[in-house]
Amino acid sequence: MTETGESSIQKRPIETPADTPFFRKKTNKGGPKFDEVWEYFIKGDEANIGHYKATCHYCNREWARGKPAALKAHLANECSLCPENIKIYWRDKLAENENNYTRRQPLQNPLKTPLTQAKITQHFGSDAPLPPQVNDCIDRSLLKAWIMAGIPFKVIENPFVMDLFRTLNPGYVPPCRNTLSGRLLDEEVTRVNKKIESELKAAGGLTLSKMKFYIIY
Repeated sequence: MTETGESSIQKRPIETPADTPFFRKKTNKGGPKFDEVWEYFIKGDEANIGHYKATCHYCNREWARGKPAALKAHLANECSLCPENIKIYWRDKLAENENNYTRRQPLQNPLKTPLTQAKITQHFGSDAPLPPQVNDCIDRSLLKAWIMAGIPFKVIENPFVMDLFRTLNPGYVPPCRNTLSGRLLDEEVTRVNKKIESELKAAGGLTLSKMKFYIIY
């Protein structure tokens, strides 16, 4: 494989689990710290401040801006040349990941509410931010509903849909389109794949064919 751009990580053959990057003892060489997933990618030129081009060590797929979340999902779910032990490692990491993305604050209604009109929080509780565990649960349910109903991801940013969520639970801030179709979807696919593998191992003698899902953006 020909490497393009400067890289602080050299390609190396991976033959056994002991040779894989995550089994190696990491040394602090100073400078900015990068996510460990970069050990599986060639870090190219800096696209903009803090973001670098990335090339997969195994399949040569390239990203103009290598985002750790997308790179992890690639190793866990997409790269057909990635060693199985590394796939399993990143599937476990993603399946246990908590959704700690920055949530948008709901926009205030430009129309002033009459003083005599009761606030929605009087009937449905506080509009204070929800606990992370509750947010994660709602996010996952929302994603499943969107996928199974075939709803385009852009609908999540429709003002009327956003107003619906505020009415149902003032403390919940739904994810944006990019987060829903990117990070949240990747992590849920990883959880599903991990569950399928676990059930297949328990059943024994079964095979699973790969399926492609076409998602409307």
